Amino acid sequence: MDPDGAVTEISTSKSTLATYAILLVTTVILAALGLVLGDSGDLILTVPVSVLLLITIVSERHTVHVPTLTVIMIWISMLLSICGRVVFGGKILVVIADLLTGMNLALIGLIVVFILLKKMPGVRDENPPIVSVIAICVAMAVFMLMTMLRYAASKLMHTIMVPEVSVLIESMVAVVIGAGMIGVLFIKYSDHRIFKYTLNDFFENNSGVLGIKEREKQDILDMTSNGESDKLEFKSTIRTNLATGEVDKRMEKAVLKTMVAFLNTDGGTLLIGVSDDGEVCGVDIESFESLDKMNLHLTNMISSAIGNGNIPYINFKAIEMDEGKIVVRVRCSPATKAVFLKEGKVEQFYVRSGPSSVELTGMNLVNYVNNRNRKKWLKN
Repeated sequence: MDPDGAVTEISTSKSTLATYAILLVTTVILAALGLVLGDSGDLILTVPVSVLLLITIVSERHTVHVPTLTVIMIWISMLLSICGRVVFGGKILVVIADLLTGMNLALIGLIVVFILLKKMPGVRDENPPIVSVIAICVAMAVFMLMTMLRYAASKLMHTIMVPEVSVLIESMVAVVIGAGMIGVLFIKYSDHRIFKYTLNDFFENNSGVLGIKEREKQDILDMTSNGESDKLEFKSTIRTNLATGEVDKRMEKAVLKTMVAFLNTDGGTLLIGVSDDGEVCGVDIESFESLDKMNLHLTNMISSAIGNGNIPYINFKAIEMDEGKIVVRVRCSPATKAVFLKEGKVEQFYVRSGPSSVELTGMNLVNYVNNRNRKKWLKN
């Protein structure tokens, strides 16, 4: 789940700047050491990352945010690669370094794919296998470019060694395996932490630079113009009753009921802060101390009423619209098991029927679950 969708420019904290500065210095040192030892394999990654880190450090507000985890992974890859070449019997370190290089390149490949798609990961339906294959292809293309640059560098600087063909093939196999690991992980667990702190972090913090914020606003407007359906529903507030102006638990239940219905059917999107007729009225953020408190409240609602086990199927983000209004977009994927809405000791089961969420009980519930399981079995 991603409840941390910031709607304002994010200033780089002093602690983060200090981390970037340390990583920049050590990255440059490792790159220089690698050159002295004749290893230029990671320079193609080191140079652009170092430049972006330098821009981030000298700017009051970052121009392009480089995820810290991405830099750390590249740093570790370089360290292992250098240690493997100076330590006796360090071949295993070189293999691990190549695996990490493949993982780094695949993550960069995913970033490239979503930039070309002009979208945030998980915002609209995408085909994870196709995205992963393209990302792996990008990774291998970058690796081949790295190899060509290494060869060119060896012609210009005789101190740089060119790896033998057998060594190059071994490195290529390790890079393919590393990139493939990221591809499979993205297909199976696109909400994994490694993507949260690299891929998602990159787009969250660079959405303004990449023009994604405007695209997200337009996506919301496009959805509201189409009206509610079996995969789209509007709610005006999270917990405020607009008729009384007071906090009302029934409003929260209406939000949760829709999520459960989407989870039990074919998934869908809930827009909170949009009236039934599709007008963007803005979520009731004034009933919370801050945007973070609203996100936390929504997280706690889902955790207590739907269950932590279903959190991977739910993704929500606050999006700033015109006039400072905020719409919370909640994307729900189909759950693999039946999901119930817990209200005290009572558990209720909801499904989507057209633009409505309908409760099923008794034999209707049993028949629905059986038929759904049968369809899954036949599909598999």
